Amino acid sequence: MAKPYTINIVNGTGQASVVNDSYTVSSSVVGYDNTSINPSSITIDGSTTTQNFTIAADGTLTLHVTEDGTTTGTPVVGATFNRTDSEGNIYGNVITTDSNGDAVFNNVPFAETGAPIIYYKQIASDGDHNFDSTVKNTTLTTSTETLQVENSLPTTQTFNLTDANYEGLTIATGTITLS
Repeated sequence: MAKPYTINIVNGTGQASVVNDSYTVSSSVVGYDNTSINPSSITIDGSTTTQNFTIAADGTLTLHVTEDGTTTGTPVVGATFNRTDSEGNIYGNVITTDSNGDAVFNNVPFAETGAPIIYYKQIASDGDHNFDSTVKNTTLTTSTETLQVENSLPTTQTFNLTDANYEGLTIATGTITLS
C-alpha cells in the first residue's frame, strides 16, 4: 500500500502528488462532522486529476426577527434570508421566518473554539418593515444558537407639495404615489 497523504485544504482546494492506489478517506475540519466525509474511500488510477468531496455540519442557527430586535419583541413573519460567503454570493435555499419570527439555518458548522464563520444576508422583510440587507456573520460555539434581528417599523415621512411656478404656494389637495 502507498504511503498516507495529508492534503491541506485552503478556500476549498488542496493539491498533492498522489501515487495510484486505493485509499480510505478521513478528514479533520473544525466545525464539521468529520465522519460525514463523502466519499469515504477513493481509488487514484490516473484517469482524472480532480477528486471531489463533501462534508456535513449539524449545527442550527436561528435568526429571531422582531420589530425591536429583542427576544420579547413583536415577531416579523415572512422575512427572508440566504446563506452567503463573505462577498455576498448566495448558497442554498431561501429561509423564511415563521409565525414566531424564526428563520432556521440547519446544518451549519459549530465548534467551541475555531468555529468557521457563517455568513448570511437578509434579502426581504414582510413588506411592512425595514431591514438591513448587508452581509452579516457569526460563529457558533454550541450546536444551537439564536441571534436577535431587528426589522423596524418604517418611520413616518412628511411629503410637501408646492406649486412649481409660484414659490411657497401649497397645493390644497392631491395625491403622490410612490411605486
